[in-house]
Amino acid sequence: MTSRKKKIFFIQLTIFLVASILLYNTYGDRDKKSEEIVIIKNETNLDTNSFNDVEYSGFDLSGNRYTLKSRRADFKTETPELVNMKVVIAKFFLKNDTTLTITSDEGLYNNTTFDMNFWKNVKADYLTHNFLSDQLVYSNSNAELIATGNVRGESIEKGKFTADNVKYNLIDKTLDFSMFNKKQVNIKLID
Repeated sequence: MTSRKKKIFFIQLTIFLVASILLYNTYGDRDKKSEEIVIIKNETNLDTNSFNDVEYSGFDLSGNRYTLKSRRADFKTETPELVNMKVVIAKFFLKNDTTLTITSDEGLYNNTTFDMNFWKNVKADYLTHNFLSDQLVYSNSNAELIATGNVRGESIEKGKFTADNVKYNLIDKTLDFSMFNKKQVNIKLID
């Protein structure tokens, strides 16, 4: 064989081997079944019921209408009246045609007593007043709002305040400011 024929034979042999390998890799494992193990973890508890986009509405003991919305809610079957909520928005439509809006990352609603607890990034807005706190409890049975933990508020007409604890009596319409230690409540009034 001449050197030219040897080169052509070598190129043809190489092409044949590459083509054979490609064909084997493409069609050779067709009869083998691939098994893939998938593990599904059930993160739900059989004692818990969960819902998305939940809304409650009703009237409090003072006759004010409210709506309570949550992106996600769940409750345990042994205590269905206690509803745990995530990403919460509560609106109270008061008799004087004003609205109090409360938002928080988490909350708890008692659908028997209509009491509501809000925590994590609590913000409340009422007319030109707003305040932030670590936790806010709306006690329907005691007719009061209690904000605790790093409470700070601002009113365009009245001024600013910081306190550890603020209690608002819904019947008497009185505010009670207090601190947990010997520090003083900080209130800055606007004249």
